[in-house]
Amino acid sequence: SDLKQRRELEQQENGTRTVYADGPPVRCALFGRVLILDGLEKAERNVLPTLNNLLENREMALEDGRFLVPARRFDSLPADGQPVRRVNGVVQKGRLVRVHENFRVIALSLPCPPCLGNPLDPPLRSRFQARVIVPP
Repeated sequence: SDLKQRRELEQQENGTRTVYADGPPVRCALFGRVLILDGLEKAERNVLPTLNNLLENREMALEDGRFLVPARRFDSLPADGQPVRRVNGVVQKGRLVRVHENFRVIALSLPCPPCLGNPLDPPLRSRFQARVIVPP
């Protein structure tokens, strides 16, 4: 899904090549940004489980072969001769990429029912704290 990565064509001197572009959730995880998921009740049921492991464990396998790893686990990796590199501002060791410790997710949703939409799956719903805001 485009939430993780998508393939794009990139023009180069000797022709065109296909590259993977990180989606917004992945970019937020790598750079320690806040990911705002608005209108969760409108999302298709097969879309949100894609994010579930990133929300719960800060882990995600990407289509380009990289694997996102939580900062605590990444920082405790043994020194096995593979250098830790910074590529475009992202810390990685081989195919393992460090998720920034400041990565946060805010989800906005209407309760279903009574509002129109899909109720969240219980495993995904358990990742969030609920705050009910009553209109004045």
